[in-house]
Order: sequence, then C-alpha cells, then structure tokens
Amino acid sequence: MTEREALIALNRIQGIGAVTVKRLAEALGSVAAIAGRSADELEGLPGIGVERAALLSRGLAPEYAEEELSRAAKKGATLVTWADDGYPALLKAIADPPLVLYVAGDVSALDTLSVAIVGTRRPTMYGRETAQRFGYQLAAAGYTVVSGLAEGIDTEAHTGALKAKGRTVAVLGGALDCLFPKSNTALARKIASGGGAVVSEYAFGRQPDRQTFPMRNRIVSGLAKGVLVVEAPINSGTLITANQAVDQNRAVMAVPGRVDSGASQGCHKLLKEGAKLVTGVEDVIEELQDLFVARPRVAAAAKAAGRPAAEARPAPSLSEDERAVLAKMEDEGSHVDALIRATGLGAGKVNAILVSLQIRRQVRLLPGGFVKRVSQ
Repeated sequence: MTEREALIALNRIQGIGAVTVKRLAEALGSVAAIAGRSADELEGLPGIGVERAALLSRGLAPEYAEEELSRAAKKGATLVTWADDGYPALLKAIADPPLVLYVAGDVSALDTLSVAIVGTRRPTMYGRETAQRFGYQLAAAGYTVVSGLAEGIDTEAHTGALKAKGRTVAVLGGALDCLFPKSNTALARKIASGGGAVVSEYAFGRQPDRQTFPMRNRIVSGLAKGVLVVEAPINSGTLITANQAVDQNRAVMAVPGRVDSGASQGCHKLLKEGAKLVTGVEDVIEELQDLFVARPRVAAAAKAAGRPAAEARPAPSLSEDERAVLAKMEDEGSHVDALIRATGLGAGKVNAILVSLQIRRQVRLLPGGFVKRVSQ
C-alpha cells in the first residue's frame, strides 16, 4: 500500500485517530508499514493493545482505500491526506490533524487566510445580524470565512460570506453523504459551487453524533488564524472551539452582547478571560495584524538582492470601485459618510471596500468614522 492508500483505509477505522497513527508511523518508519504487520506484531507497540491491533489488521487493505476513492469520484468529492501536497498547512500543524479530508468544492479554499465565525444554534436577532454582517465584511475584505454549517450563527456567517461573493468553508460533523442539518443542503451546495468548500474528516456513511460534533470543532479552529465568537450561552459547545483555538495558538475574539442576555454569557466569559473584544471588523483585522507586517522584511530582502525597494512588493491590483473611493479621498482624510455621498456606491459597498483597502495597507481607519490614505 502507498502512504495515501494506508491513510484512507485507516481513516475508515473508528477508534484509530491521528495521535495513534503518528505513534505507529514513528515506530515503524511509515504509515504504509502498518499494513505489513500482523495483529500480534501490532499488539506490542505502545498504545495499541489487543483491541486496536485487531482493528488495524482487519481494516488495512488496499480495497478499502479503492472503495472510498471510487465513491468520492462518483460524488465529485476530493480526498486529501497527510501525504498530499494539498493538505492545508495550518491544519496539519495542530496536535491531532485529520488523517483524511473529504472535500466538496475547491480544495485550495482550505489553505487561505481564514477567520472562523462560530456561535449558538439559537441566536437572537442581534446575533443573526451580527454574524451575517461579519461574514459579509470579512469575506469582502479577502478572508475565507470558516464555520460549521450548523443552524444559527454558523448559517448566518456562511450566508454573509456568500452575499459578499467571497469564499467560505463549512466543516461538517458527519460524512459528506450524511449532511446535517438537512435544512442547510442548499446552502452547502452554494458554498461548494461558489469557490468555497464543504469538508469532513469522516469516511462515507458516518452519521453525525455527540462525539463527532466536538471533534469537528478542532478543524474549524485549525483551518483559521483566529476564531470569532458572536453569541454563545455559558454552556455552549462553541466554547469548546474557543478552548481548542487557544490550544492551537489561534487568536480568540468575542462580540459583546446585552448583559442580561443568556445568549451572550459565553462571550462575556471569554472576554473576562482575555479574548479580544470585537465590535467591528476592524478589530478582527487589528488582532490579526501580524499577518501583514512582512513588508519591511520583504523590502530588506530586495535591497540585499540588489533590487529597488519598489520591487519588493508589487502595487496591489485595485478594482474600479476601489480606485473610485481612493480618488474621492482628501489628502488630510475623509469621513466615511462623505465618501458614500461622493462615490454613490452605497454604505455597505463603501465600508467593505475600505476594509479591503485597509488590509492591503492602502488606507487607515481612524476614530470618528474618518479614513486616510497611507503614504506609499
């Protein structure tokens, strides 16, 4: 068996996870080497024992991998394993990355600059509007929005990203062919066909259950640079995602709500524990600003190579609307309302453009609703 085939076959075996596979690969030299061992040989390896050895000896066969690949081809899905170049780098670095990712849509969407938006399945109207607004603005600014396709906050975050014609990734709590909730089937199709991806770590046929949903959460946070909690009760499973984000060294952010709203108590708990308080999309950008500080290093590298500093970073490609907004901006700065009137593009459009320009260091958002061009 190849490494890829071995990983696909192993992934079908319930009770055998990433930590166990890593341990076996270290002991035997490769994942494929596991297939060449008898149950007796495997039994003596650290952390295996009689039961797991029997599972491994029965479940590791080339035909099982071929069966999964055949089903994936019929369903138009792609299987990405540890052994594949397309496996997302951020996710691979966590302690227990999935052995295999089953992907419907664009695999490359899993390896982009991403922010996870998560929260309760039973949000208030405030929570719904906030999640959709952040999904829209972050997607319009170039982020991929990651969430779990659940009802409530997840649905609103995905919907906002799609409305902005941006990319969003939905991580399922069951197999691709056991999509839950059924009410989000149409949403899942829009995500997969709109440049995003619907992804699962589970082999075909695995129904979601109380065990799979918490496991899914580590993938949601693992794919993203930061996790934004919009609305979550104090006992919400969303806090599991936040805790996993901390373990994975991801930024944790939370949106405050009414002090007397049970739907926001989990967010307030996170804020007390040190999560970044977020009231606008600019707060998310600020928290992840370290992603955009490479410019001096790039310029220095260009100088060392004898190239002009201007070559270090090509001028960003701007849309017609982005150029129109910049053209209407006064040298000393302009108020957002003035830009909306001057361009005639509408408030939502202008705000999304300004966030996008800020990410690309073309403008700075200032207190009081003012914005100013950055000197190049």
